[in-house]
Amino acid sequence: MPGRLHVLVVSEDAAVRERLAAELPAAVGDATTEVRVSTADSPGAVHAVLERSRIDCLVVSTEATDSEGRPLVSKLRVDGVPLVSFERSVPDEHDLDNLGHVVYDAARNTVGSLDHRALFEAVNVGLAVRNLETLELVDINQQYLDILGIDRASVIDTNPTHVTADVPGYDAERAFDEVETAREEGGSVFTWPIENAAGDTVWIRVSLTVAEISGRDRLISTVEDVTAECRRERDLEAFQGAVDAVDAGVTITEDDRHVYVNEAAADICGYPNTEAMLGTGWGNLHDEAELERLRETIPPALEADGKWQGEVSIRRLDDELVPVRFSITSLEGDRNVIVFQSLSEQKLREDELERSRDFLERTQRISKVGGWELDLVTATLAWTDQTKRIHAVSLDYEPTVDDAVEFYAAEERDRVRELLDRCRSEGVPWEDEFRLVTAEGAEVWVRTRGEPVIRDGRVSSLRGTIQDVTARRTREDELERMNAELEALNRIVRHDIRNDMAVVVGWAELLREHVDEEGADILSRILSTGRHTTEITEVARDLMETMSGGGVETRPMSLANAVERELAVRREAFPRATFEVDGEIPDVAVRANPLIASVLGNLLNNAVQHNADDTVVTVSATVDDDAQTARIRIADDGSGIPDARKSVVFGKGEKGLESTGTGLGLYLVNQLVDSFGGEVHFEDNDPMGAVAVVSIPLAAVA
Repeated sequence: MPGRLHVLVVSEDAAVRERLAAELPAAVGDATTEVRVSTADSPGAVHAVLERSRIDCLVVSTEATDSEGRPLVSKLRVDGVPLVSFERSVPDEHDLDNLGHVVYDAARNTVGSLDHRALFEAVNVGLAVRNLETLELVDINQQYLDILGIDRASVIDTNPTHVTADVPGYDAERAFDEVETAREEGGSVFTWPIENAAGDTVWIRVSLTVAEISGRDRLISTVEDVTAECRRERDLEAFQGAVDAVDAGVTITEDDRHVYVNEAAADICGYPNTEAMLGTGWGNLHDEAELERLRETIPPALEADGKWQGEVSIRRLDDELVPVRFSITSLEGDRNVIVFQSLSEQKLREDELERSRDFLERTQRISKVGGWELDLVTATLAWTDQTKRIHAVSLDYEPTVDDAVEFYAAEERDRVRELLDRCRSEGVPWEDEFRLVTAEGAEVWVRTRGEPVIRDGRVSSLRGTIQDVTARRTREDELERMNAELEALNRIVRHDIRNDMAVVVGWAELLREHVDEEGADILSRILSTGRHTTEITEVARDLMETMSGGGVETRPMSLANAVERELAVRREAFPRATFEVDGEIPDVAVRANPLIASVLGNLLNNAVQHNADDTVVTVSATVDDDAQTARIRIADDGSGIPDARKSVVFGKGEKGLESTGTGLGLYLVNQLVDSFGGEVHFEDNDPMGAVAVVSIPLAAVA
């Protein structure tokens, strides 16, 4: 690259300046060094040029002086600038010719020492020299100009901020801070954005150095175009940011050692941070058996295909065993990229899903409920396993709609088709029961339910359930038959047996006047048995009404009237027993029905029949306003009820060893009180005997 030589001609005479400038050679050193000529007419102009530009040779009149009258030649010599002087203020042709030769020789001699200029241009980095104080550009090489994309004339009068690109955070203040650092510390290195002539942002690495050149302190800037490097760094940062943002572990290994680790990888492997995992190998994270398996499988796959995928177990630093999915890709130079993701949560979800499936399968089996779905777009019908079991087909059976309808009894199929069509066309759901004939020929009852699935405003599919209700239908049929038989029995009990016994008891009463003392005892036994038989018919009647649903409906019933009426009946039936009322029976209405008489009657009977004939029975009642219940207590002074039997005496058929009852009275009491929404239990009486405690809800006030 050719050098440049800057010659400054100083003379107050314009004609002299022009003649000297014209006479100076355009090039020296076999035209390898270009000569540039500038002129100045005063000391001030000389200083301005010297401050702004580097001068390689001065041509000065000995008559030129500075502002203090001192010869300028003497001052310039001190500055060390090569100088050629002339004495005549108006040189003739001979003087000019001689002066041209002298300048030519000086220039030739100067070129010999201009290797620094050649170096200035030859380096492959941009170089610029600036005034340390003003930052005005003194010189700049072509490499720098190429980076800027402009010529020397366009940049000679600029400072660094003039070419700074519009990038946030890079402004004049920051630029001057970097210069100040170079001034104070002798140098500074930083990256800076500049704008080239095309308007593009170019990133340069700047090295500022303060040095003395030709007796002056200069700021030397060395710059390199690092745009591509910065772009790669930004791309790498973006890539690393993206890698760190994913929940998968990513590592790069070289010679089986980690040289890059993202945060997810360190976390999965149990390391406190990424730095702690750098330099380690996978051998630290596998049990010996697992490591042996991987050594046998991974290297051959990488050798053949350059990659391997599979599930691996990692032993974390805290000794927890973590299942992960591994993906390894080989790179050049014994380097590998490993991407892996913890399968712990997935395994938990899979286990939970498997448990849910098993639970659903067991639930379907136990409840005999299956599911189905009809895709109207593809016209495909899907059955769950339980649905297939209900139809007695194999689990790999693939049904069609026509096949499914054919399973129903012949007289049911039109109804099934009608329900399907309405649900498909109008979106009307259904729930109904049908008879179905299985693939094995068995007839079963099923309850089917179907509903539409709406997507984008139209029915896209139908979903539903099917349940085997054969057992329930069988029980209902059996219950209906039993109810019919009970009703017939109830009629017999209520009319035939009870009426006949009433006649027997009536005739026996008429015999009291006609029997002697010995016959009176026999008659008494006949009357007692007759009355007991009548009692059995009453209990049986009430029990059958309760079992058939007759005791479910309730209405307000006067508690006082019910108690007084039953006491009157018991006093007549058990004349030797004493029936007392403790206090007053509250005049309240309870939520019951006429069968409350059976509750009170059976409890009063129980108090006498299980004790001596002369037992004392005490009845009392209170109202709990907070609980909105009435509590009736029927106490006796008999032998009491053992604690072990208090919880079982209300069972069907339960009675004491000495009891002459049916064993159904207390069972009926419990059933009736429960149907009223109340409770009944036994307590110990003080000092002896038992207390039956009945709680019945109060009737709502109208």
